[in-house]
Amino acid sequence: MTASGNWLSDVMFWVDGVASGAAGGGAAAGGGGALGGSGGGAPSGSQGFSLTREEAERALEEFRAIHDDLVELEYDARRLLELRPPAGDPASVRLNEAFAGGSSGPGVFGYGAGHVKKEIAYFSELVERLEKALGYVAEADESAGHQVGQVGGIETGESKGHYE
Repeated sequence: MTASGNWLSDVMFWVDGVASGAAGGGAAAGGGGALGGSGGGAPSGSQGFSLTREEAERALEEFRAIHDDLVELEYDARRLLELRPPAGDPASVRLNEAFAGGSSGPGVFGYGAGHVKKEIAYFSELVERLEKALGYVAEADESAGHQVGQVGGIETGESKGHYE
């Protein structure tokens, strides 16, 4: 694990043999793994997952769907924290505190909501890493830079100053 405590920051994805790059720079030493088994081949001595482009795109689609489901679940989990006891009797109040939280701590639903937030953060990073490995981010940046350059005349050497 890294200083941030996120084990995923040490893991790389290889899509058709091209690495995504770890968040802190290079990959840590360790055994390489393969998700799907038919990937592009990770360099030895690095830890991560080697995928074909098709496998990576399917995984990305699944991870995005899981992320979206978790975001919906987070809303429901927050609403559970708003529960109030049906009556002011001690048994109802204590049971409500055990579930929704109170003076004794966050309660079962509070811990659950916190766990869902951590899962959302994990899947957000996982989606971001796979998009990077697939080149979606770089391709979009390059395409935008190319289009802006064409519009401004930078790539042709003339200054248009406006879009024609």
